[in-house]
Amino acid sequence: MVRLKIRDYRRNELIQATIDTIAVKGLADITLADIAAQAGMSPALVSHYFDGKTELLEATLRSLAKAIAESILIRFKADPSPLARMHAIIDACFEAEHFRPGAMVAWTAAWLYMQTNPRLAEVQRVINRRYRSNMLFALKQLMPEPIAKDIATTLFAAIDGFWLREAIDRGAVSVNDARRLCRSYLALALQAATQVSRQKPAAKRTRPGQRRSRSAK
Repeated sequence: MVRLKIRDYRRNELIQATIDTIAVKGLADITLADIAAQAGMSPALVSHYFDGKTELLEATLRSLAKAIAESILIRFKADPSPLARMHAIIDACFEAEHFRPGAMVAWTAAWLYMQTNPRLAEVQRVINRRYRSNMLFALKQLMPEPIAKDIATTLFAAIDGFWLREAIDRGAVSVNDARRLCRSYLALALQAATQVSRQKPAAKRTRPGQRRSRSAK
């Protein structure tokens, strides 16, 4: 049990060192030796906990995604309403802890690297499906499924866009502004979906005994 705890502790240290190193050097140019130096370990010890840079980066992405998921759960109240669930997802994505430069660069560097790395691409697809599923679970309680899918897709893209903007131009958008703009889009989209539902004409009913006319043959 003690050995397991030490192993987890060392792996978490290396994951944080990976984030810090990527923030300074990017992903393409870093080596396990760079990460080891940042963590204050020997390269051999890094290889003991991770089988190469790809596995370490995979673990880093999973760790970043898990941290956001935990932040979302913390924000959930008992049996949250669909709207409260959506606000929790948006707010957690833009917490300062997750919106820090190192994390943003790590995400965007991984997005580029996964174009030629199937393992990382699959990790990202799993993460995307999870967040999209959480959004759709809430949105489908508020509107028809086709509209819910469109809103979830747009909102997910907006969140990724703000993360990318932070990675490219640090401080260009504050966490409060990113959160406010995503919430504003959600409010406008919900309002539009409600108006569409109200304007949808009701199907004409046939009175009892009344037969529908047929076109002459």
